[in-house]
Amino acid sequence: MHLSYDVPLWMIYPIMIFGFYTAFTPLHDASHKALSSNPFMNDLLGTIAAFLLTPGNNAAGYRYIHMTHHRYVGNKDLDPDELLVHLPTHYFPFGYLVLLVPDILLGYWLFFKIWKRTPTKMKLNILGILLISAAFNIYWLTSPYWYEFLILFFIPNRLGLAYIAYFFSTIQHEDGEIWENHPFQATFKIKGNFFFLKSLLGQANHHFHHFMPHIPWFKYKAVLELANGVFKKQAIPEKSAFEVLDKHFLEKVIEKSAKENRTIKVEITAINDTAKDIKHFSFKALDGEKLPKFTAGSHIMITLPSGKTRAYSLVNPPYDRHQYQIAVKLEPNGKGGSKEMHELSVGDGLTISRPKNNFVLYEQVQKYTLIAGGIGITPLLSMAHRLAELEKHFELHICAKAIENIPFQYELKHWSFAPNVEIHLNKNGKNAINLSRVLATPDKESLVYVCGPSGFNNWVKDSALGLGWQPEQIKQELFSLNLNEFAPTKAFELVLNKKGKTITVEKDLTIIDALLLNNIKVDYTCLQGTCGTCIANVVEGEVDHRDSVLSETEKMAGKKMCLCVSRAKLDKLVIDV
Repeated sequence: MHLSYDVPLWMIYPIMIFGFYTAFTPLHDASHKALSSNPFMNDLLGTIAAFLLTPGNNAAGYRYIHMTHHRYVGNKDLDPDELLVHLPTHYFPFGYLVLLVPDILLGYWLFFKIWKRTPTKMKLNILGILLISAAFNIYWLTSPYWYEFLILFFIPNRLGLAYIAYFFSTIQHEDGEIWENHPFQATFKIKGNFFFLKSLLGQANHHFHHFMPHIPWFKYKAVLELANGVFKKQAIPEKSAFEVLDKHFLEKVIEKSAKENRTIKVEITAINDTAKDIKHFSFKALDGEKLPKFTAGSHIMITLPSGKTRAYSLVNPPYDRHQYQIAVKLEPNGKGGSKEMHELSVGDGLTISRPKNNFVLYEQVQKYTLIAGGIGITPLLSMAHRLAELEKHFELHICAKAIENIPFQYELKHWSFAPNVEIHLNKNGKNAINLSRVLATPDKESLVYVCGPSGFNNWVKDSALGLGWQPEQIKQELFSLNLNEFAPTKAFELVLNKKGKTITVEKDLTIIDALLLNNIKVDYTCLQGTCGTCIANVVEGEVDHRDSVLSETEKMAGKKMCLCVSRAKLDKLVIDV
């Protein structure tokens, strides 16, 4: 049999290969429900794209496979893409041949890695994809048109799949680097020629996709500007589009992480009484070096001589790196941390953590209203210094029972932002701030920052919402926020209130895993706690929140949870499902 054509294959193949890559992009977005806001259209368009790649493929089946990758990046037992990274890294150049047969690797993953964790319906779906694809290729390769099929479909299709696997998996992740351990180092930013990178349809910035998987590829660039350009500050590693993979990258990441997370030895250089029962502490590094950079709103964890650890907000300007400053209020009925701090002396040594920030000052807007309740002034002072440096318009409102309860009174009168400060003292036992005046003009270019006791914060937030402010414009920090690391996972009983059913969530499974294994359908998009699709109401029980969607107020209220990452603190949890 003979083929007759006027255009040489070396010209046709690149177009066909990129065509397969282009078809994969809508399937990829459909797997995160980012292709269409209509669920039916999203999956229909995704399935059409999937079928163009491999006959029998569909959006639902690929969604399960791809979501599993997102949850278990780098896990040699559970990540379906792990072999696409491991084999090319360790068996250069022959390991790259596996990119031609990703379906065979998928079958191996399903049967030998994740079979017991996969719901029956999804097993059948993925098996159907593999069998239909195999049958399709075998039929045509054994037909009278085998040569045409081989030259015009099978070879470019396999090369297209290899191209997809390479740019979506092989060069995007490092061998053995698990997402949960080092999220900012588990993915790469790809370097290369401008026009070549544009042709990758967003995958040069594939690392954005793992942080915000529900965002479509053409919006990746906008993610760069989020949270003061937070991604630019995370030292996300870069690599060229075509280079030999580094077998020792994981060792380098671990070594770097150990350096970045080490504790710091400091000495107390000054202690001053700055208000009634409030002491102002200054620290410097014992080695005399500059302390690590921090951003407005950051806190440090201090290990006290007794071994207790406490979190305190930094109050000094972020540009001042020769010292850290905090203010500590004595709490007679507390757990002893503040009392121990008040017993320290100048010259004492302490161990502190590197600064962390759970109360980010977003610097993109033009106007800020900072409202402090009592000692809640501490993180807002650092923000005021930063806003003054940026020459942003802001107001700092300080609420207190009496003037002697306000720290830094002298400084508040002499700092450069003194004209921006307004003090509100209680009258007749009630807070004197007039929120109807302070928050009278909601503005899209404004943010409200509030820090104080939970009741104070809730009052300010509810008042702001009543005056027309949007929830996302109100940022708050609560004193009682638990800053400890997540507790080890354990099994628990999950009661489904609407269905009247109880299931067990094993320690190595998520709630969504358990629901799917029990044939209970639940909507999800990211499986990383970043999109909010799977939020459910909590009827009873304490939640171990592990998401980044719910506000701290919502987490402390305990009425909602993200089913994809959060768990039960105790042995039983009741949800409204």
